[in-house]
Amino acid sequence: MSLSGPVEEFDGLLNRLENREMIAFLKRYQPSAHADIVDLLIKSAEGLSDIHFYCPDTDNHAYYIVHTSEGVMFAAAIGMSGLMYKLPEQGIKDALVKGGEIIAELGESWVSFDPFWPEENRENFSIKNMKHWCKLAFDASK
Repeated sequence: MSLSGPVEEFDGLLNRLENREMIAFLKRYQPSAHADIVDLLIKSAEGLSDIHFYCPDTDNHAYYIVHTSEGVMFAAAIGMSGLMYKLPEQGIKDALVKGGEIIAELGESWVSFDPFWPEENRENFSIKNMKHWCKLAFDASK
């Protein structure tokens, strides 16, 4: 599928009220995702049960989304370094202290981490920490 074509999945399972900001963002920008950030997303979701990955165009390195069986999106890999989680309110403050940034265009729940920069903060972006944020986002999506 071409990234410029319609994403049919957004008319089906993923077409949920909870996903509206992310869907609008993805349709507007049609972002790519570097293989390294996709790898970190997959590793951060390891051990979670009943989750699904969605990528509209793996051959062209499109973005990756992690969602529940019900279609609720809770994590994403976007761009060169955007590892994003849809966090519950009680986790956002801690995520910001640990180097996360709110993506205003997606609402206040989506927090993005850049695990590659700045180098002096890399301990905040360990796979253990990313697994923590992913699980928190997953638990909040149910």
